[in-house]
Amino acid sequence: MVMLRDYIEITRLFNMGLTAVAPVLGALSMWNVGSLHLWKLCILFLIGSMSHIYGFVINDVIDFRLDKLSKDLSARPLVRGSITRRGAAFFAISCMIVSFLLSFVFFSDLLQYIILACILLVAYFFATVYDIASKKYPGMDLFVAGAIFFLILFGAWTIGTPTLLAYVVALIGSIQVIFMNMINGAIKDIDHDKEGSADTVAIRLGAKVHAGIIALPLSFKTMGYLIELLRMALIFLPFVFLGLSANLWQIGLLVLFSVVTFFSIYKLFSITTFDRARIRKCIGIIVIFMYATTPIMLSTLNIYIILIALIPPIWFFTSNLVLHKTIFEPKTM
Repeated sequence: MVMLRDYIEITRLFNMGLTAVAPVLGALSMWNVGSLHLWKLCILFLIGSMSHIYGFVINDVIDFRLDKLSKDLSARPLVRGSITRRGAAFFAISCMIVSFLLSFVFFSDLLQYIILACILLVAYFFATVYDIASKKYPGMDLFVAGAIFFLILFGAWTIGTPTLLAYVVALIGSIQVIFMNMINGAIKDIDHDKEGSADTVAIRLGAKVHAGIIALPLSFKTMGYLIELLRMALIFLPFVFLGLSANLWQIGLLVLFSVVTFFSIYKLFSITTFDRARIRKCIGIIVIFMYATTPIMLSTLNIYIILIALIPPIWFFTSNLVLHKTIFEPKTM
């Protein structure tokens, strides 16, 4: 039972819902939503889950030395020694193989499946490059963003040739991941990243912790705000240029969620004392509102798509309560 819990924890279960819905959103971004079957969307969700496990477990295997420098990360299974690095790597590769096996569900003809398999393979390649080089070279966040981009396109290709809307959704997903890694992740890990001589964009710009005080330079904050403004622009772009119709309540909800996200980012940037629990809570709020906007935008195609917005927060809260007896502060983040 203990071993099972360890393997569940190493998957970063609290944010698996975010990655898992990526290929689902790709499929839902195709205009012929009425032709989709729920069970196939569930398969896409499983494939997204397998890719999530692979990416995060391999990341933990590679960042093992850095993670050991932080007392706050002592709850991670690899750091506390409840799972070996070899066992974790085997688990990750097994999940990747399972995802390719599940993709056979979408086999219609050989050429179409080769395209699907290649897109999925590219997504795994980008995720692997990020895992290997994320702490060694600045800007490697673009690779994990590329992994999500292709994972969303994979979902779209299960329906047919991706539409412009599908590409916009893929861009939104990749920009969200850039923000999560380059901004949220940088602040959360700035203490042991600096100590472990990691080379990230945040460190290059001068972000640091000294005597428990966080120093975030204006250049870093400006970059974060610009990334979010670009994401917000892409959310509204389909209504202006792609012929996606909008309801007043839909636009109002998107504006509200965008404002809340922007304000939450401001609150994160305003934290002066390094408090990982507080930072985790702030990141959780940002992610919940940020990731809800795409399903709300796509709900024009089918009102039930808006329910996708509930998956990440429900998944986040439930996994935290079950594993860590908390709501906003997963101990393995």
